[in-house]
Amino acid sequence: AAACLVTLPSLADGVDQAVDALHQTCLAHGPDFERTVAQAATRRWTPLSGYAALAPVNEVSAFRAWEADEELPSGTMIAVTRGNMDGRAVQTCTVKLPNVDRAQFEERFFERTDAEKIGETRTGSQVSKLYILVAGNRKQLVHLTSMAVSGRSDIIIVSSIVDD
Repeated sequence: AAACLVTLPSLADGVDQAVDALHQTCLAHGPDFERTVAQAATRRWTPLSGYAALAPVNEVSAFRAWEADEELPSGTMIAVTRGNMDGRAVQTCTVKLPNVDRAQFEERFFERTDAEKIGETRTGSQVSKLYILVAGNRKQLVHLTSMAVSGRSDIIIVSSIVDD
């Protein structure tokens, strides 16, 4: 059965706000390039260039990125792409969240989703985890990258990837 993330009240702490930002932007409907571009225009997010590192796939045919507004945690960046992964057309949605405790983020992410961990790699100072989940009635791969040593000022990059 498809699990749905629960949106918490606006009084949520920074970790809940970060998980909510991921849910509302990328997971609830799955990555949707046009919807996110329209949302960015409506909310007047600040366009960014040169942030291709926010694309979780190597073969990108379309890329847009923004710094989010004050409704999301300060310094949040959002990117969407269209591209190819393993020969399949995909859409991606990425949220870069600064100053979030990784351990608490992962704990609350698991509390709110049916995510199943399917892989983990560690390269130098980074850890990369891959999950599969169903949200917005779509099967999604979720890629979470963070520093290997968790601290109070972690930067977490979370991407959702779906077939286009």
